[in-house]
Amino acid sequence: MQEEQFLIRDRAYGVWHRPRSLSRFLGRRKAQSLTMADLDSVLFVEYGYDNKLPLALVEVARDIGQEKPTGIIRELARMANLPAFVSLYTPAPRANPASPAWHDIDGFRVNVWPMPEAQWRSLTPAEWADALVEIRDWQLRKYASQPAANDLHY
Repeated sequence: MQEEQFLIRDRAYGVWHRPRSLSRFLGRRKAQSLTMADLDSVLFVEYGYDNKLPLALVEVARDIGQEKPTGIIRELARMANLPAFVSLYTPAPRANPASPAWHDIDGFRVNVWPMPEAQWRSLTPAEWADALVEIRDWQLRKYASQPAANDLHY
């Protein structure tokens, strides 16, 4: 097992993902619609607010120039039949205005399963926030269009 690189878990992404912070990029209503559960401060689950339906897995780490292994997140996504993302973030030198105890985020490097791109995609915080909304909306539409298992016409 690899040793911990930092003595404490950086909470910058968890703070960045909260509605008060995301509303800078998305507006209040969309920011409040993005819901996630923090699993071990590294793996996040995007879910539908009303029905708690898991929509996507997001593994998050501070970007230190690493090539992040993605085997476990890919396997979890395959088993759950969910899209998965690895999001490496670069902390900003300034505090997050929504929670000044933690750094804001300057940018992200993102890759996706099941069809990873050859190169990591660089995104601004506003672009990643928009992408999270698109992922949520796409997944909700996908599940809303499927009939229930006990539907007579299934």
